[in-house]
Amino acid sequence: MKNQSHLLRFQQLRLLLTMLSLIILSATSFSADFDANMKTKVASSVAKTERREEERSRVARETCRRCYRPPALCVCQALPDKPIRTSTHVLILQHPRERRRKSLSTTPLVDLVLEKCTVKVGYNFMPYQLELMQECFAEGRKPLLLFPGDDSITLDQEEDDSNEVNDITLIQLQKEHQLLILIDGTWAEAKRMLLQSPELVDNCIKVQFQSESDSIYDSLRNEPEKHCLSTLECCARALSHLETSEDCAEEANEYLLGSMQCMVDKRIELTSKNPEPRFSRPGTKIYERNKRRFEIKKELFDK
Repeated sequence: MKNQSHLLRFQQLRLLLTMLSLIILSATSFSADFDANMKTKVASSVAKTERREEERSRVARETCRRCYRPPALCVCQALPDKPIRTSTHVLILQHPRERRRKSLSTTPLVDLVLEKCTVKVGYNFMPYQLELMQECFAEGRKPLLLFPGDDSITLDQEEDDSNEVNDITLIQLQKEHQLLILIDGTWAEAKRMLLQSPELVDNCIKVQFQSESDSIYDSLRNEPEKHCLSTLECCARALSHLETSEDCAEEANEYLLGSMQCMVDKRIELTSKNPEPRFSRPGTKIYERNKRRFEIKKELFDK
């Protein structure tokens, strides 16, 4: 019934636009000088109406109520029965474009595995905008920001004098509950976000990894550098170094990596069964739009 209603409404709108175009043509006595731009606008309007009605008539595909993924890509089997409570609170600052990459984004998995995980979306951030940072300051602590640099404390390095920044050592960090901030986006997006958030960077203790590590993503896509990891893998790795004596951190690490491996395996399996992409390339879409517009223009005016 709903699809029929959309179809009827579309037919009415198209009829109305067709009548409008005929009235305009009659007023100009079908003059050869009829504005070509107006013809294009009318045809584009009809084509746009067609596309919108088609989009409204589509039935949303079924998704899992827990992981919000299609049944073929559901990862619930690899998730814990309930989120794991770690000592470290993870704050993920996500680039808006990364939020739209739902099929391969690992941030939703982190949120499903960890109880103390918060996700904020934006292009830049100020400390006063983030309640968790304010709570951290109130307790006399600075948050940890995972991002490489000369002034970053290395998490995966043996404790020595070289692994000390501003009299802060890794051992000191391991003794306290931490707020760990992760930037979720491509390298270019992450760098831009931090450049636009100087006050946030200045109020954090930067930490990093030094040793290279293979990513689970390697079987699905190529990372820009050997040391590049997904947001989830960075989170799991950081927790294992910050909470070395906590059983919950080890359990969280297993579920984080296990759920991501499940996601990648199911994506590879689905791709092998359905090699054709679900969505066409942008160039193909533009070609189809222009083709339909020219067809409508011919139907309305070349009579």
